[in-house]
Amino acid sequence: MNNRDINVEELTKNFRVSFDKAGLTIYVIPKENAVPLTSGLSYPFNNEDVQLYGTKVILHLPCSGAVYGRYLIQNGDYVEGLYLVIIDTECDIGVSWHEEGLSTKIHVKPSESLIVIVRLMRLRARKTKPNSYAARIMRILNLSGKFLYSSANHEIQVFGIGKALTLQSLSLSTCVNDFSIKQWRLTFNKCGFVTEVVNDRDTITLLIIGVNSIVISRYFPSLNKWYELGKVSGFNNYLVILKSEV
Repeated sequence: MNNRDINVEELTKNFRVSFDKAGLTIYVIPKENAVPLTSGLSYPFNNEDVQLYGTKVILHLPCSGAVYGRYLIQNGDYVEGLYLVIIDTECDIGVSWHEEGLSTKIHVKPSESLIVIVRLMRLRARKTKPNSYAARIMRILNLSGKFLYSSANHEIQVFGIGKALTLQSLSLSTCVNDFSIKQWRLTFNKCGFVTEVVNDRDTITLLIIGVNSIVISRYFPSLNKWYELGKVSGFNNYLVILKSEV
């Protein structure tokens, strides 16, 4: 099943038991409702503990069966991993997430399946401010503009530039519709020019000229997916500051 085909509300509409706390959600559903999720790869288990892939959540499984997933789903601003547990016999399944202080045990009948949903990451960062380094770069380059976007840890910062450097002073690249650097991708609404104006041990600073908007996406290796994190607009020129280690 394709991740985009999963309708959690439809899948869990006949749930018997549920648990929802601190980014961990669990449902017990009729086994027949889970059939569409059993077409993918599975991990068979037999009286053992299983750590869900890409998480710190551990299943304590004193029975035999199989775990299916991870299926990636989007819930509002969050990306979550969905896992299906199919059992062969009646079983009391323990679920623990020690880092979040969570532990519970759920009784599952042979005619039922367990759905476990774990919050993996937040797509949109909380409101933040530019750091002092960004302000210093703006002064050095003699630029004025408006702060538009930053990731939570200032891995990327984007400014709309009201006064750009003269084109004659820049070594312009070929006109492009998008630009990728490490795990970041910037997609423009039209062909624009990207030039590197600062590159030191700590940061890479790009000036983007002649575009009206930029879509900011990031690649998450553990999820093997690109996610759109934000969009900026309202200017013709932009300054993008990236941490070199990202």
